[in-house]
Amino acid sequence: MAADNVIATYSRAPGETVLGGPYHITATLGPSAVLSNYAVTNAGADFTISARLATWTTNAASKIYGDSDPNPVTTGSGTNFVAADGVMATYSRSLGETVLGGPYHITATLAPSTLLSNYAITNAGGSFTINTRAATWATNPNSKAYGDNDPSPLTTGTGTNFVAADGITATYSRVPGETVLGGPYHIMATLAPVGVLPNYTITNTGGSFTINKAILTVTADNKTKVLNAANPPLTASYAGFKNGETLATSGVTGAPNLSTTATITSPIAAYTITASLGTLTAANYTFAFANGTLSIVYATTGICSGDAGHQILQPINANGSSVFNGKSTSPAKFRVCDANGASIGTPGVVASFGIYQIGTGTLPQVNEDIASTTPDTAFRWDPTAQQWIFNINNKSYPSNQTYYFQVKLNDGSSIFFNYGLR
Repeated sequence: MAADNVIATYSRAPGETVLGGPYHITATLGPSAVLSNYAVTNAGADFTISARLATWTTNAASKIYGDSDPNPVTTGSGTNFVAADGVMATYSRSLGETVLGGPYHITATLAPSTLLSNYAITNAGGSFTINTRAATWATNPNSKAYGDNDPSPLTTGTGTNFVAADGITATYSRVPGETVLGGPYHIMATLAPVGVLPNYTITNTGGSFTINKAILTVTADNKTKVLNAANPPLTASYAGFKNGETLATSGVTGAPNLSTTATITSPIAAYTITASLGTLTAANYTFAFANGTLSIVYATTGICSGDAGHQILQPINANGSSVFNGKSTSPAKFRVCDANGASIGTPGVVASFGIYQIGTGTLPQVNEDIASTTPDTAFRWDPTAQQWIFNINNKSYPSNQTYYFQVKLNDGSSIFFNYGLR
């Protein structure tokens, strides 16, 4: 009845978790003195703890290709969690170590797990990115001489900051061209294996290939002239042309400077012919020089002061048929002339004289009847006859032999003759 003014106070079963509910609500009625007048239905009610809305935000993270993952992988923070629950996260990510395979999902695993049922949690995780690794491939410059084959390999190079396990290597090629002036030619480094290259930001500028001038050797041609003749024209030969070129097709222009100290009146000797650059030029060649020799010699043929020059004279037959008495002397005579036919008696004409061979036997009869004269010890100049003479003493030579003689002259030539003794 209203006059009893019945009221209730409420309490519930203890508990603070979602899964522990629902919790029973008990209604305690009063005043208790009037309650005996009633048959009260008082079943109580349910008390429900609903899950708390909360969010875990996982920060995005990254690393450079080839580096280890950061530890921890990333960080994060929670929103609207009960502080006393001390909710925290550990992080892991999807497997993968390449740039193109990413981004990789980061998973935040929250703890303590026994409290998580009390929350309706938004936990979307995050993204883990692998960024390209900065690396450099340095290609060494290289070169070759014009006309040579390219070196194999074309060049070499080195990589910096590549991951060793990737085994990055390079093959090299260059812009076509085979001339000195067309260069330098760019060298390209093609890196491999191609499958790992997207993981890098690569500085690969290549290198320079230079074609150096080939060496063309210019050699002064050796020349010979007869004593007191005009110097011959000086010429040169070329060696070292490439690609089948010749002087006419090589692009070489100009001429070398060729000179000698010898003059028309220079004495018997060997004179250097000096070769130098002169007006020579070439796009693909540089020049090296080799000297030659101008040899001034005696005339080897012709008439020399009225008789044959550069051979043995009478009474010794030039054909080797002379036979002398072994007790006699044999007058060996010869003349050598200059370009004007003048016999030369300058000291030193005869460099040496001697027997170079002895043959057994000779012609059967003495055919040279020479009165014995005073023997000489060396060739001497006879200014009257304008000839060189050596009275050879045969007494010390055994008879029935053929003797072969050589007169070495100071121009490098020789006069040979022979005769027999009976």
